[in-house]
This record gives sequence, structure tokens and C-alpha cells, in this order.
Amino acid sequence: MKLLRIAGQISLLLIILSPTKYFKSDVKYISLCIFTLSLITFTWFRIYKNSESEYIGAYINYRDWSLAGIFSAITFLVIASKRLYSSQINKIHLIVSLAVNISLIIYAYYQFFVLKMERILLSLAYGPNATAAAYIISFVSLYAMASVSSSLKKHKLEALSVLWILNYTALIMTGTRAAIIAYPIAFVVMCYMEYKDKRIHISKKSLSILCVLLAIIIASMAKPIMYRIDNLRSDLTQYSQDNSNTSVGARFAMYKTGWLSSYDNIFGQSLEQRNEKIQIIVESDKSLSAALIYKNVHLHNQFIDTLSTIGWVGFIIDLLLIVSIARFAIRNKQSVLYAFLILFILFGISDTLTYAKPIPLGWLLSLMFICTLHKNKKV
Repeated sequence: MKLLRIAGQISLLLIILSPTKYFKSDVKYISLCIFTLSLITFTWFRIYKNSESEYIGAYINYRDWSLAGIFSAITFLVIASKRLYSSQINKIHLIVSLAVNISLIIYAYYQFFVLKMERILLSLAYGPNATAAAYIISFVSLYAMASVSSSLKKHKLEALSVLWILNYTALIMTGTRAAIIAYPIAFVVMCYMEYKDKRIHISKKSLSILCVLLAIIIASMAKPIMYRIDNLRSDLTQYSQDNSNTSVGARFAMYKTGWLSSYDNIFGQSLEQRNEKIQIIVESDKSLSAALIYKNVHLHNQFIDTLSTIGWVGFIIDLLLIVSIARFAIRNKQSVLYAFLILFILFGISDTLTYAKPIPLGWLLSLMFICTLHKNKKV
């Protein structure tokens, strides 16, 4: 975070000295959305934060995300600006991204196979835990795949497939259902877009080998996969019986109470105001009682949580951010960004991506470097 703060301050100085140079970049819309969303969140924090509040921890986590977003947005404009092609920059990206991604994979395997952890946490045991570990691995792996895609001309599909298999195995070890479901979809879409733009060749042999390897992984990791599937079935059954005191049931309860407490929230409300409304809703419908368990954190849905805190203005900017990333991906034929969008949306449906530091830094930095790679692409 300190390095990001320094990078943001230096970038701000460069932008002030030469604004036209950096605002010409077509990442400006992505940067503007991130900056605006972050600035609104920080302003909301300054208005409603009360050191005596029982929700002070949650307020601090929203502040941390907002600062990470502000510094990232400013840095984004500078490092993703137009420049002459340099193969050395691509090599640096390739080395750094693979080093970080492989380090995460090795640590995940170590925790699962050596430490015998049921759900690997990386180093996030005292924070967002296994779910954050899954999201960080997912986003960092996309940066690594973008580096591989930009650097290799031959055997690109094979290299991407190996990376995907290693990362997907690590994601299964986290036991995070959203990642286990979303990651294969994102990879298939990414490969399809690469194939459509004639940047990879998909042969029957390569496809067959990939399917066999995937089958082996699923078979070898059947126990943790089935455990999470059984949990999901149990959660859904209990929720259908008006019991929301489960992982999935609590999420449904938070979504419903979050919407009912916030659909008229235009410009923002405090956590105290939101949670008072949720308390009243739960009193009238006891089946939603599990929502109260998480009232001192967030509502486990990016869009509903944004609506419940900074209001419809923030919700609209969330959507504009997605549109701006999609626009960049379409205009620049950046296949990895399609995968990024799928993960961002699906993870955002099951969790809040703009809270605390680990998860926001994971997707912010990955997005920044993926776009930077494109700007260094030879045309």
C-alpha cells in the first residue's frame, strides 16, 4: 500500500505537468470510474465515520479500499499511457507475473498437501481468509496469462492451459464455490476470443489433452469439490425451510435486506442507518435473521453493498466501471479482459470487492497491469 501511495503521488505530479499526454489514453474511462467510486467512498467515510461507532472497523475497511482505489486510478493513467514498443517491458511483466503467480500456487499447494489445511488461506488467516485467497489467485493468474499471451507466439494455448490447470487446482483448494464455478467459464471465454482473433490455434489434440488433464484434476480433487457441493445442497435445502443461518442462506438474507433497506438510498447512508433498517426488516421476517450476523462488515454482494452505503450514485458508477472495461476490451481486442469481467461480475454477485485492502489490491493491480501490457503491444 505504501508503494502504491508513492506511485500515486508521483503519477499525480506527472499528470499535472503534462495532462494532455495522459488523458489521451483510452484507459481514462476505467481510471475515471475507479477514481470517482473511490472518492465518493472516501467522502462517505469522512461524513459518517464515528470513532465511537460499533462499526468503526467496517468504516476503516471502506476507507482502506477507497485509498487503494484513488492511488491506483491516478497511477493507471500514467503507466497505461501510450509508449513505444519495448520487448524488455514485456519480459519484465512475464517474469514478475509468473513469479508472483507461481509463488501463490506453491504456497497454496504447501498449505493443502503439507499443512493439511481443509481450505487454504495463503497469508490471510486473520482477514478475509480462503475467499480472498481465491479471488487474489484468480486475478493474479489473469495477469500472468496476459503476460504469456503478449510474449509467446508459439505454443500459446499449451502455456495458458498449464497456467490455468495449476491455478484452478489451487482455487479448488480454497473451497470457494464462486471461484470454482467462474474460473473455467472465464478461461473458456478468453480462449474463444483469442481463437476468434486468430491469436491461438486450437487443435483437436490440444483440446483432448486439456480435457484429459481437467478430468484428472477433478478426479484427484473430488473430495474437496464434493464437500463444497454437499454444503451448497444443504444450505439451499435449509434456506427453502426458512433457515438462513448458513453460508448461502445468509447471503440471500443479506441481498434481500440490503435491497429493502437501500432501494431509496440516492446519495448515501451511514452503516448505523442501514443496519437499523435491516433490524426492523428482520423483526418482521425472522427467516432473514442471518443478515444480522454480518451487519458489522459488508453485505457480500458488490452491487447491493454499494447501493446500501454510497447509494444509487455509487451503484451506477459500479455499472459504468464494468462498461468502461468492456469498452476497452472490445476496442483493443484484449481477450484477458473478457475473463476479468466475468470474474469481476460473478465474484461481485457473491461478495464485496471494494472492502479492506487484499481483494481490491488484487483486482486493481491486475487490471492495471493487463491494460499496461496491451499498451506495450507491437502494432
